[in-house]
Amino acid sequence: MQLKKWLCGALAGLSLLGMAAVSSAAERVSQEEPPHLEMVAQSEYQWTGVAVSPYGRLFVCYPTWGNHPNYHVGELLKGTVYPYYELEDHASFVCVQSVYADATNTLWVLDAGKRSANDPLDPSGAKLVMVNLSTNEIVRTYTLSSDVLLPDSILNDVRVDNMRGVAYLTDSGHGGIVVLDLSSDNAWRALTDIPEVCANLKGIYFPTGLYTNLANSDGLELSADRKQLYFSSLGSDILYSVPTAALLDETLSVEQRQKLIKTVNVKNVPTDGMVLRGNALYMGALSNEGVWEFLLDESNIAEAGSILNLGKDIRWADSFACAADNSVYFTTSAVNYPPDQQPPYELYHMVWLKKQHSGQPQS
Repeated sequence: MQLKKWLCGALAGLSLLGMAAVSSAAERVSQEEPPHLEMVAQSEYQWTGVAVSPYGRLFVCYPTWGNHPNYHVGELLKGTVYPYYELEDHASFVCVQSVYADATNTLWVLDAGKRSANDPLDPSGAKLVMVNLSTNEIVRTYTLSSDVLLPDSILNDVRVDNMRGVAYLTDSGHGGIVVLDLSSDNAWRALTDIPEVCANLKGIYFPTGLYTNLANSDGLELSADRKQLYFSSLGSDILYSVPTAALLDETLSVEQRQKLIKTVNVKNVPTDGMVLRGNALYMGALSNEGVWEFLLDESNIAEAGSILNLGKDIRWADSFACAADNSVYFTTSAVNYPPDQQPPYELYHMVWLKKQHSGQPQS
């Protein structure tokens, strides 16, 4: 009950403001120049997730299946990453796969519960941790039951809908989408054991060669009104959406929910994470070593995607986060590169400027 009161208080007025912001964001996108790419930081350690709070605090996470530091979550200050000790000192992490910050100034930390894909799952280690960034204190830790976490499960990414009090998690190991009720701790596999949450490719072609270590359901993102959930598998070239109402209805079977899944783009790119900005989804164009922009309001959605001209190769764009100023951060994790060819891991910032009009200064 206290958690529900805390969320309701934090969210007062956000609904109307959020819808107004989405409308104005879509209008801004049509009046913008192509994005300018800025490098924020580099790392000798492999990072995956990135999160940016409403007040501009920037966080990254380091999974343990690559070369990693002796901490799991870090905060960037002036281009340097520092361990987030307030969190590390009070949580026992196994392998932090993702971080996500929401509009209530809350950081969500997703622990996969296994150090590598071949390790056994630690059911007590797989968890979602809720952190109040105003106080740097852990508000709550959610663990999932054995009927939700399967032996080959790997929790990968997370999105939170605070208005409905739920979190959506992808399972990139077994393949599936898990729904977690944040008030009751109840969780269920809303989508599982269906083609839409599994890889459909045999490999991804890179300049470095064919990459065959493909995962299942990976990136996900909520629509602006929280009525649709977009998702894709790392080893898939198809983008799907499903009504969140179907995922939340526990009386529906997986087969009934499957019938409501919509194929959004059959010509998508194999991608890792994704983020919504205005009327477009941004995600990694992995095999092209770039970033993919997919416009959701195009009438011919199968032709709505394009690779951004960012002026440099992007070595596996991993996770994306949209800031309050409508800019986008993303990490590179160079997953497809062999250990002896690993480039520095990078954190980038994409910034859009308004188009200049004749006789008017740029703002």
